Amino acid sequence: MSNELQSLVQLAINSGRFQNATVKGDMVRCVAKDASAEAWYVIDKTDGHWSVALETADRWLSESIEGDMLEGRDTAEELVDDELVNLDFPNRCPQVKHYRDDAKVYVFRSRVPLEGIADETTGVATYLLAFEAAFSQLGDMQESAAE
Repeated sequence: MSNELQSLVQLAINSGRFQNATVKGDMVRCVAKDASAEAWYVIDKTDGHWSVALETADRWLSESIEGDMLEGRDTAEELVDDELVNLDFPNRCPQVKHYRDDAKVYVFRSRVPLEGIADETTGVATYLLAFEAAFSQLGDMQESAAE
């Protein structure tokens, strides 16, 4: 899996959409570029399934994202789906779970739907970019929105 993770880091860096991307243990961690508080996108593989998540320890950032979704009446799944369509990704976004984990980090997490996709690494990277494109427009994920 190490080669897969290194490939995902390189694809994330090459996209120019993240402040940086690194392998941390058995996951890839991509720092959000313009968020008003520390936030990062995480890619990991658990029980044979890839997942992508947006994580932040900042309660206000998490609430600003939730607020924008409620105000716009769009679900996280619909927002990610719109971006997946733009990237010609063949599958739709499954449920995006939103919770606070045991480390008191706010998490928006989704399993990557890879059914019918031959190149898993490229599929996961494409899903990451769609996830980032959807969430980067919400709340205080852009510093200028927080001002």
